[in-house]
Amino acid sequence: MVVRLLISVLLWCVGVLPAAAMEHIRSYHSDIRIADSGELTVAETITVNAEGNDIRRGIFRDFPLTMEDDEGRTVRVGFDVLSVTRDGEPEDWRTESVTGGIRIYTGSADVLLPRGEHTYVITYRTDRQIRYFDDHDELYWNVTGNGWMFRIDQASARVTLPDGARVTETVAYTGPLGAADTDANMRSSGNMAVFSTNRPLQPNEGLTIVVGIPKGAIAAPSAEQQRSWWFRDNMNLIIGFGGLALVALYYARNWTRVGRDPAEGVMVPRWDPPDGISPALVNYIDNKGFSGQGWTALSAAALDLAVKGHVTLEDLKSSITIRRTDKPIGKQLPVGQATLLREIGGPGKELVIDKAHGEEVQTVGENFRRAMEKEHRGKYYRSNSGYVIGGVVLSVVALGALFLFGDVQPDMIVVLLVPVFFAAFFGGFAVKLGKSLRRGRSLFSKIMTIVTLGFVGLVALSMISGVLVLIASELTGTEDWPVLVSVGGIVLANVIFFFLMGAPTPLGRKLMDGIEGLRTYLTLAEKDRMNMAGSPKMSPQHFEKLLPYAVALGVEKPWSSAFETWLATATAGAAAASYAPGWYSGDNIGGFGDRIGGFSSSMASTIASTIPAPKASSSSSGFSTGGGFSGGGGGGGGGGGW
Repeated sequence: MVVRLLISVLLWCVGVLPAAAMEHIRSYHSDIRIADSGELTVAETITVNAEGNDIRRGIFRDFPLTMEDDEGRTVRVGFDVLSVTRDGEPEDWRTESVTGGIRIYTGSADVLLPRGEHTYVITYRTDRQIRYFDDHDELYWNVTGNGWMFRIDQASARVTLPDGARVTETVAYTGPLGAADTDANMRSSGNMAVFSTNRPLQPNEGLTIVVGIPKGAIAAPSAEQQRSWWFRDNMNLIIGFGGLALVALYYARNWTRVGRDPAEGVMVPRWDPPDGISPALVNYIDNKGFSGQGWTALSAAALDLAVKGHVTLEDLKSSITIRRTDKPIGKQLPVGQATLLREIGGPGKELVIDKAHGEEVQTVGENFRRAMEKEHRGKYYRSNSGYVIGGVVLSVVALGALFLFGDVQPDMIVVLLVPVFFAAFFGGFAVKLGKSLRRGRSLFSKIMTIVTLGFVGLVALSMISGVLVLIASELTGTEDWPVLVSVGGIVLANVIFFFLMGAPTPLGRKLMDGIEGLRTYLTLAEKDRMNMAGSPKMSPQHFEKLLPYAVALGVEKPWSSAFETWLATATAGAAAASYAPGWYSGDNIGGFGDRIGGFSSSMASTIASTIPAPKASSSSSGFSTGGGFSGGGGGGGGGGGW
């Protein structure tokens, strides 16, 4: 009998102890005092049972920093922690920003909490929580919040109005967010209202109360206070768009000073390079620097050396060989060609362009570009990079101010990658398209094309970003669009003016006009070219002389096609039709024009391919039918242990 009784007691203990050891909130009481100004001072007394599971060092309390006012607008509230105690003694605490609000941590990371019951008192002050209607004012207050991870055995609240005021009406809601259950007791007397739940609140359930206040008991916000609140609500818009305007004005002002291109001269088709400059330099000036890492310029230089007889070119299926001849250098060569010959070596030496010699080719290319840059940098084009760096620094300051003094939610950091990406994409696309339209278009038309396309992209990225924000469950979208647009706009301005800020020098502008005339001649139809007064007749020598320039300008195909057409005419004669230069050999099938044209167009890409790769809300009164629910109004949040 005794043994059976002991077994029963043991089984009862086994079943009861885990339940007793479960972490939960035994009681949650909120004492809310409303001042004449409408400011709230709240003391939350939270008694928890800590067992070292979720509650190891203390608890945390999340508090929203927004609410919806009587007109349904999302407004930002003030919040200041006044004190935190545990078991009647001051407790360490700290805060950090969370999505939509602030998190208060109690305790210290270096101190473990003793197991058992502990009573925390968190006292804070908050404003802008009173809602003003035509016939009454009210406090619509989420006492506990609906985000607690623990069961709350008993929740209660006491609201004290200013002296002389009288509570006119009370309502209480319980349950999960959006529920309209009223499992709570309430009573009021004079300027005080008391609420208490009559059942435990499960995790993610809460207590929300509504207290009616006579008009005039709480001072309506003054005009000065409303202005202060407006700045608080629109801080993201003010800082974000202010920074965007500042960056845009900075770039616009400096572009008008140093970035505007000199006026274009009269373009006249010509059959020789301006001032006798080399094909590589034509490419360098035309692109305002090297394009495609300078491989096109190097290809044009190699072709020019071949035409002059200093090298031969062998076009194989998987490689290109540039072989030095024994022809002496009669006069000083352009710096790029001289460097290329020096890299190849003496007569009989060769440069093989294939993957096996990729590192050697890369070194040759670097030395070629370095020599060209050293001699020509700043003569024909000024990048004005100092102004771009200044714009980047100003942009960083503007974005830093937005993140430091604005209200950018933590979740927005990831979402902001979207407008940044699309701003860079649309900005680069707009500049590229604007460059492609620059020939035959006025400077103003060119700039307007780039700016228009860029800001069309900004609108598109803003819409896409807005959709993503709406998808994010904790972001409202309407509050965060100024951040999205301003960040995207600042990035877009930097991308566009990175390309626009540079400008040709007067000498560069003059040479560009001449280069444009040469390009026009190389792409003219045969009949138009023949009608030009004084233009040379087509011949193998004339074709070869201008072929490196056609490669430098990317028009080798129409120039080769024109030569092929000439070869097919009866006037060319059999000797010209069978002409094959000694400086070039290749496996391509077809006439010389086809072979050399195809080789020229692919030479730069062949060289480049050999290089090794680099390593919930409510806008109605809380008293109205269907207007109130658990989780509505101000306050709220939730909490847990850490």
